[in-house]
Amino acid sequence: MRELQPGQTIAGYEIVRYVRSGGMASLYLGRRRGAAGFSKPVAIKIVHPHLAREPRFVQMFLDEARLASLIDHPNVVRTEELLEDAGTYMMVMEFVHGVSLFQLLKRLADEGRRLGPDLVAWIGAQIADGLDAAHETRGDDGQLLDVVHRDVSPQNVLLSWSGHVKLIDFGVAKSLAKTNRTAVGVIRGKVGYMAPEQATARPVDRRTDVYALGIVLWELLTSRRLFRAPSELELLDQVRSPAVPPPSELGAVPPALEAVVLRALAPALDARMESGGALRDALLAAQPGARGIHAGTLAGLLDAVLPDLYEPAPLRESGSAPAFPTSRTGSRPVSVSRPGAAPGTPAPRRMPASYVAEHTRDAPGARFTDEDLEHQSPGSLAPPASLAERARSRGISTPSMTPGSLGSFTPPPAKPERKEDPFAAPEGPNAVGVAVSGTFALALVVLALGAVLFLLAAAGVLPPSALGLEELLAPAGPEAPPSEPPQPVSAPQDVPLAPAE
Repeated sequence: MRELQPGQTIAGYEIVRYVRSGGMASLYLGRRRGAAGFSKPVAIKIVHPHLAREPRFVQMFLDEARLASLIDHPNVVRTEELLEDAGTYMMVMEFVHGVSLFQLLKRLADEGRRLGPDLVAWIGAQIADGLDAAHETRGDDGQLLDVVHRDVSPQNVLLSWSGHVKLIDFGVAKSLAKTNRTAVGVIRGKVGYMAPEQATARPVDRRTDVYALGIVLWELLTSRRLFRAPSELELLDQVRSPAVPPPSELGAVPPALEAVVLRALAPALDARMESGGALRDALLAAQPGARGIHAGTLAGLLDAVLPDLYEPAPLRESGSAPAFPTSRTGSRPVSVSRPGAAPGTPAPRRMPASYVAEHTRDAPGARFTDEDLEHQSPGSLAPPASLAERARSRGISTPSMTPGSLGSFTPPPAKPERKEDPFAAPEGPNAVGVAVSGTFALALVVLALGAVLFLLAAAGVLPPSALGLEELLAPAGPEAPPSEPPQPVSAPQDVPLAPAE
């Protein structure tokens, strides 16, 4: 089957648009229609056509669908059904209208901000609650399935515009319910979010997910990546032997909350919380203010920080009800009109600058990127526009977002791009060391080659004359007197250890 097109129908679902692709499947926004104008958005995950003929990949896809269907929790994206159409398998899932936690983290880092501790603890508790539900999943026989997500990361946490937190993607999860098991010595997941035991291909359990969530919490508190390296191999070395600095070194963090995060990040399994539920309870106990946070709090922050990503309900048609009410009470103030918008178009909510200041903190020098972008130089990333500029570019009338009204909530200055010549000679204190190690390695190669040739000549494989070894390898006999006295040999000149300046 070829990639699906908008308007196409498959297994009773209409394809609305393509969303993105992963290593094994493509994701589409779909629509399920019913009687009396009923219409419901769904997410449809379909195996790539070139993998649909590979039994191993199909089995992995089926395992993911079966496992996800067993987990029923508000903080886990719900899997509704598994279908097959003309030999192609598709997984129909709950559609989350929102953004990823990664998008929120990156935007805050671009603006030099980080989440406040109450919101960090609340979001972490929501994720931990979803993990706990996965860890406690049981099969039809009532036995625990020993589920381990193995890929907890900001990319795999969705935040709906209404403020709900959802864990997604059990594609690399470990479970007794899976037919396809990971081979010994194979590691799965994002390297930067692996626990030491996962990165060294040792047995994993629910505490491995606790560690991964600990990394996410550390990053939420700092708006920085915990593990960063120029190459994946160096990153793997960091993860296998972690050196975790306290997040308070990069900004004020309540000591009790920091202690919980650092315990979750303990390299030894036995030193961590034993489950997602234990981590949830520890977060809420350490940060009592988190109990006052609710979905509306997060929704308001998303409105303020990511106004350019907000869109009306994706399935909305002319004359239908808007995705969100155009006015809210409590923490969701009345929205403002968007100039030039069609009648009935829902407008983004307006959040005052004080709301951003209340729920975020300064994070000077913060930078947050995906693992795939780590190898780009800082200058290759275009500096982001400020929130006010993004709002104005969308035609959003926001009097509270005038230039300067957000105070420190402005983009950091762009760093100058450093041009590096891969062929340049080493500089600085390492130059001599590099030259010495290179010369020593070359000498070893020459000596080894000479020894091999000498042995070949001695064994008769090569004639001694080919190597100029006639005299050395000739049978011993009476020594002939020298025809003339030996001449003195001058001492060799010193060879410089480093290129001349």
